[in-house]
Amino acid sequence: MNLTLCNTIWKRAWLGILLLAVFPFGCGQDKNSPTDTATSGSIHIVADDAYKPVIEAEIKVFQALYVNAHINVKYETEDSVVKDLMASDSIRFAVVSRKLNKSEEDYFHSKNYFPEQIKIATDAMALIVNNNNPDSLLTLDKVKAIFNGDDSLWTQVNAKSKLDKMAVVFDHENSGNSHYIRDSITHGKKFPGYCFALNSNTEVINYVSKNPNAMGIISVNWISDNYDSTVMRFLSNVKVVGISHKESTNINDFYQPFQAYLKMNQYPLCRNVYIIKRESRTGLGSGFTAFITGEKGQRIVLRAGLLPATVPTEIIRY
Repeated sequence: MNLTLCNTIWKRAWLGILLLAVFPFGCGQDKNSPTDTATSGSIHIVADDAYKPVIEAEIKVFQALYVNAHINVKYETEDSVVKDLMASDSIRFAVVSRKLNKSEEDYFHSKNYFPEQIKIATDAMALIVNNNNPDSLLTLDKVKAIFNGDDSLWTQVNAKSKLDKMAVVFDHENSGNSHYIRDSITHGKKFPGYCFALNSNTEVINYVSKNPNAMGIISVNWISDNYDSTVMRFLSNVKVVGISHKESTNINDFYQPFQAYLKMNQYPLCRNVYIIKRESRTGLGSGFTAFITGEKGQRIVLRAGLLPATVPTEIIRY
């Protein structure tokens, strides 16, 4: 081999090495290929605003354990959460209090998506009243009468009450909370005029704390974390209603939304909480789902006042 040919070969070899160093993924790399793993990267999820306290706690611990992971979450009404999950391929999963209906499943199947629907907890609808309201014990029949428009005055609940007409407040017009009451209590009937929606669970708590005749409907995780100073402030301003399945003057027949009472089906206003995951590979959505359903994530659910799907429960007193 002559000297000129050797020099040419070496020059080409060094040029190839230089190109690999500068452009290590220049060939064969799909710009749209996933960049996240089960414990790293950045993804978007959506969640019902009712579950903001517990989801925020889950994200905080998960990101502390996996510093290269970043979960971007958007909190919305239940209707908006499901619509966004269906509309955007970039959203990995949703947290809501219901499963997909048949038309929603058919839509995903038509796009060759087969979402997993994973139960992560049981939630309770907590009814809260003002501290000056003497009526913090209601039968289930009275609860039904209030939402059906049959009892619009506190004197219809308690003849000795000094309060006037009720004001019943939800977090959002199309929230999971309002859907639950409409599906389980009124069976599709329109709410009476004294029932109305605000813009958040926090607004519901604040409204009830300032209006003696108000009753609010919120998810129990907003008032259950005894380590959260915000929760303690909320609880100092409102009372949590106890509900009985039957007419009774015995206080022991009335149950608040404690986890143990949810477990034993003694508190009547309960619903399941699901992750609906559309991620078809083992990415960060799958990793975060595994964390929430695992021991650490379920203990966060427990601390938030929801009934975990897989770990022991305890009574958190208000």
